[in-house]
Amino acid sequence: MTVNMSNFAHAVVGLAVLACPPVLGCAQSHSSTLPRGSMAEAAECKGNHVIATDVNEDGRVDIEHVERNGRRYCTKADMNFDGKVDLERFYAADGEHVAQERHDFDFDGRLDQLSFYEGGQLVRKELDTNFDNTIDTWLWCGNGWVVRSERDRARDGKVDVWEVYVQGLITEAQYDDDNDGRVEKWDSFRDGKLVLTQYDENGDGAPDRSQDMPPRSMGPADDALRCERGQL
Repeated sequence: MTVNMSNFAHAVVGLAVLACPPVLGCAQSHSSTLPRGSMAEAAECKGNHVIATDVNEDGRVDIEHVERNGRRYCTKADMNFDGKVDLERFYAADGEHVAQERHDFDFDGRLDQLSFYEGGQLVRKELDTNFDNTIDTWLWCGNGWVVRSERDRARDGKVDVWEVYVQGLITEAQYDDDNDGRVEKWDSFRDGKLVLTQYDENGDGAPDRSQDMPPRSMGPADDALRCERGQL
């Protein structure tokens, strides 16, 4: 068995920001659509049969394939050979397709990212981007690209940024800057560059001031965001 170590670089999400015009219904309040406890409630990778492999032949097990009732249930791996598990992969009922992956990118023994699959395709990620053991970023995936995101910048358990992407390029973003559950700012992007910002200054939930971004001030376009999966 071989291990591709290069695919385990930490994909810290450098999320850009973008806004949505009121005609799209962006002035409404938002909340996260995902359970915040999914990381803490993660099942254990245990079964009644284990196939162990010492990849680097140092006398310690680096990869364990765990079976339950005759089918592969999960895999545990120590990708940096420090004696601690930093990847767990769970499989669907067929024992072949990946259902969920969990990563510890900073090797501190705590999960930093959960990836969810349907039919073998990566559909969602949950990330702890500042390694404080709390999920603060949620990404939805389509055809290998990020299509939508939610973020908790204040890290208080409430989403305060909502973003939309097309082919991995941000197109719209909404912000709850004062953390009151209502959007106060909208950004619009074209080709990955910010072109328009709108503000709600009277607190009625709708934009009442707009600011165009001059072409000379747009800066470089943001890179398209891909939804990558690990290799084992």
